[in-house]
Amino acid sequence: MAAPRWARAAVIAATLAWMAAIGWSQVPPQDGPDTIGDRYAAKVVVNDVSDMYTRRRLEQTPLEAATWSKEASGAYPPAMLLSFAALYMLGEAAGIGFYGAMLLVVALFLGLSLAYCWRTRWYVFPLLYGNFFYFGYRFFAVQDDSYLVMLTTIMAALMVVPRLPALAHALMALAIALKLSPLYYAKYVARMGRPTAVVFVGIVLAGLLLPVLLWENYLSLYRYHSEYKGSLPETMGGLAVAAIFTLVLSYVEERLDFDWEDRIGWSVVPFALYLAFSMNTARHLLIVLLIPDKRGVRSLALALGMLAPTLFPQWVRFNSSLAITTALLAAALVSYLDAIGWDRVRADLRRATIRGLLPRRDGRVADSRR
Repeated sequence: MAAPRWARAAVIAATLAWMAAIGWSQVPPQDGPDTIGDRYAAKVVVNDVSDMYTRRRLEQTPLEAATWSKEASGAYPPAMLLSFAALYMLGEAAGIGFYGAMLLVVALFLGLSLAYCWRTRWYVFPLLYGNFFYFGYRFFAVQDDSYLVMLTTIMAALMVVPRLPALAHALMALAIALKLSPLYYAKYVARMGRPTAVVFVGIVLAGLLLPVLLWENYLSLYRYHSEYKGSLPETMGGLAVAAIFTLVLSYVEERLDFDWEDRIGWSVVPFALYLAFSMNTARHLLIVLLIPDKRGVRSLALALGMLAPTLFPQWVRFNSSLAITTALLAAALVSYLDAIGWDRVRADLRRATIRGLLPRRDGRVADSRR
């Protein structure tokens, strides 16, 4: 969208002012529930890192105990809890507390998002944040600490990938170790150079498997989360939606030869779809779509998906944004299929083989017509 530089700057400034006003209105009189639980988990790590998952050596305050159980407080992999501990110590040293430290993460994430949008499609930023009511609540009142840390890591990868792809891959491995949302990105190991692939796999294994040997009761983390999934039909539905979406996305990205920025952005969607549908909670999909899309389609899906529930809350439940946004993402993939050409798609469906769909060493898909 062509616009004078001053006009772009004015729209961005107005968006930031609007976001600041909403964020200020959402600052709670006391810390939000996620902040309370994650702060306790951070204090446990600072007190004794070996007690990370047993939590025998540090009792909860009455407020912490009333908000979350010990097991439910900060139920995340070690990389995330170590990040929380670092933020807690930073907040204490600076006199701003854990809440204030998380606000710095919010500012960093938004700053990286703005810088990326300004470099690619400037109008994606106001598209994402013009409707800031929901995310203002999540960022300032509840504080989705784990998502904020993970999304900031992914934004860092998105910023450096054009010039430092090896660093970007390492950051994406760290993002997987922090939270499983970008797990789809692991499929790209075959595209990486051998040293980079070794680093990537090493980070993921060190973050998710090595803790079995290092921390007592580490596996309770996964038992806890398994208990909070939805019903069996919801779980199966989530798997089905995610599986179909993953297959189509994998085909589209190969045929259209997505670049690394596209891959980073889309990598958060498949697992988020599974979580959102299996738990019947739109948040798990909506929040990861804040990773800006330089093509605009994911960002447009998020903006439109949240529009009706925001404008007509008395008639449209907010959780319906999950179905609306998913339908719009599916429409985006259909538009990509149309760009590939339906004759090509039908030919690939008829002749699909393992050899035909797997990427070659040059990163492209073998032509099924040969």
